[in-house]
Amino acid sequence: MHLKNQPPVFVPPIYHSDMEKFSKAALMDMVWDLAQRVSGAADDRPRNIYEEVEKTGEIITLYRKQAKST
Repeated sequence: MHLKNQPPVFVPPIYHSDMEKFSKAALMDMVWDLAQRVSGAADDRPRNIYEEVEKTGEIITLYRKQAKST
C-alpha cells in the first residue's frame, strides 16, 4: 500500500518504506491481532477486540484531521 498519498502519522519516517511493503489486508490483520493482544480478549469475544480497534481509530482520525489543518 503506497503511503505517499496519506503518510502515516505515528510511523517514524525511517519505517515508511517497510510499511509500504504490506498490503492493506495485511495491515488490517495486524491491527486486529494487536487489538486482540491489548484487549486480552479470547477469540470468542470479538466485541472487546473491536472496541480496542474503534478507540484507536478515533485517536488516529483526530490526529490526521489536526495534521491536515496545520
